[in-house]
Amino acid sequence: MDPIVNHNQAAAAHQHDFFGAKSWQGTFGNGADYNDVRGSATTCREQKDTAAYWAPSLVFTSGPKAGQRVPPVQFTAYYRAFASQSSGQGRPFPPDTRLVATDEAGYGLTGWTCGQASRQAAVQGGVGFIPDCTGEDGSPGNTLTAHVNFPSCWNGVLPNHTPGDVGDTRDNANYAYPANKTACPAAFPIEMVQLRETIQYAYTGNGADVALTSDHGMRSGTEMHVDFWNTWDQAGFEDMVRTCITVASAYSAARCDP
Repeated sequence: MDPIVNHNQAAAAHQHDFFGAKSWQGTFGNGADYNDVRGSATTCREQKDTAAYWAPSLVFTSGPKAGQRVPPVQFTAYYRAFASQSSGQGRPFPPDTRLVATDEAGYGLTGWTCGQASRQAAVQGGVGFIPDCTGEDGSPGNTLTAHVNFPSCWNGVLPNHTPGDVGDTRDNANYAYPANKTACPAAFPIEMVQLRETIQYAYTGNGADVALTSDHGMRSGTEMHVDFWNTWDQAGFEDMVRTCITVASAYSAARCDP
């Protein structure tokens, strides 16, 4: 289930892959609230990153593995300055911020590739559907990969969530992408960090035998979306942003480099 779009709606479900916070493996499930998830155990290398990240699962639709999930082999949450720079301006998201991002915003470098090391020029920049990755060897950087950027300009309206919120996607209305990738729109003047999620899958086929659980008959991969729930240890989040993004003199390669 999607704990943002279908929060606490047990009957509204399609399979997802979860990363970061491990609370979902306990008793909370789809009804978890901010305090249930914040500070939980995490799958992230950065132990203060107890945020929750998820995406619809990729599954085989035909062949001997039909119905089986294609396992992700690596998930990365990149935090950068607001306009995609490795360092510069960007504030950490407020606690309990809940965002859903897709590859439909035309923000560039979003969508699907066969990995950053792929030599297939046709899909190096990202396409909106699952491409033909035949010939890749399946190693990191040479396997099917989804890339999605989150909006990084904020209007200052704080989250206002209450326990049991259903379908709570209100935060998205308070965020926008930088205009021309360089400046925040006037209505969204506050420069936040940019979150970029990438998911590498154990798949090197032609794309005809897989689909996302959210595609519902659409072309494979076109209904890709990724979710972020800011349940970081907030003090750790703020320190990470200062150390890795906004204050050059505080930079630590050991902590910040993926």
